[in-house]
Amino acid sequence: MSDQAPDLKAAVLQRIQSDVPRKAWTPSDFLDLGSRDAIDKALQRLTTAEQLRRIDRGLYDRPGFNKLTQKSNPPDPRSVIEALGRRDQVRMLVDGMTAANDLGLTDAVPAKIVVHSDARRRALRLGNVTISFRPTAASKLFWAGRPGMRVVQALHWMRDLLSREGEANRVRRKLRKLLDDPAAGPPLKADLIDGLTKVPTWMQVFLKPVLQDDQHVPANPAAADDDHDDDDDHHHHRRRRRSAASRQQDRAANRSRSKAAISSRPLSGPRSTRRTPNA
Repeated sequence: MSDQAPDLKAAVLQRIQSDVPRKAWTPSDFLDLGSRDAIDKALQRLTTAEQLRRIDRGLYDRPGFNKLTQKSNPPDPRSVIEALGRRDQVRMLVDGMTAANDLGLTDAVPAKIVVHSDARRRALRLGNVTISFRPTAASKLFWAGRPGMRVVQALHWMRDLLSREGEANRVRRKLRKLLDDPAAGPPLKADLIDGLTKVPTWMQVFLKPVLQDDQHVPANPAAADDDHDDDDDHHHHRRRRRSAASRQQDRAANRSRSKAAISSRPLSGPRSTRRTPNA
């Protein structure tokens, strides 16, 4: 056991160092390397040696140093939330502002992150940011933990902002850039297409131009004409007004033709016989 411990410790540290910086880890991420007890001891030794930092029970990361503040960087909230979901085997759904900030769709930085979950747990403090957990019904956690979660949550939060001039196109361009990423793009696009019918109609209309180059996007015949235009929805309203005006003109023309036909019809039969007082 003592001979295997240094090898296990080195294997754990190697896996952590080879992954992205500031990622949060749980013991379950290393169970393929050894038993749970052995993994716990290896993580404990790495923490004692200050090669790892213990964030919470069964939650670790590599501490990074900030040259500007001359302090250790706080744990990454996004990675911590994902690790908590893995550790506790629960679903996590982040709030809209946090999702929009994570995707680079807004400069607004939340001081408090709200996570909807199907389990109760205490709030967690990470530097200047507090993560609070709000118990939520399972029926409202469809997007929890899915690749498209942050896109859907961000759009819910940004709905009113999308009506501003140019904002809708800016967000669409940003989303297309995310979908073009060779690693994260394909699973994100596939997930959004798969769950497109689960979002509100206005969001379907907004997302379809972003996903339109994929033939598997569910079609909505009632809104098909509206989705060809990648501009703001005022083009759609203009088309509807023109269609309504055309229908009104057609009805007026039909009434005129009917009146003309009646006035030119010859009188015959009983209708042509008029009674007079002397008849």
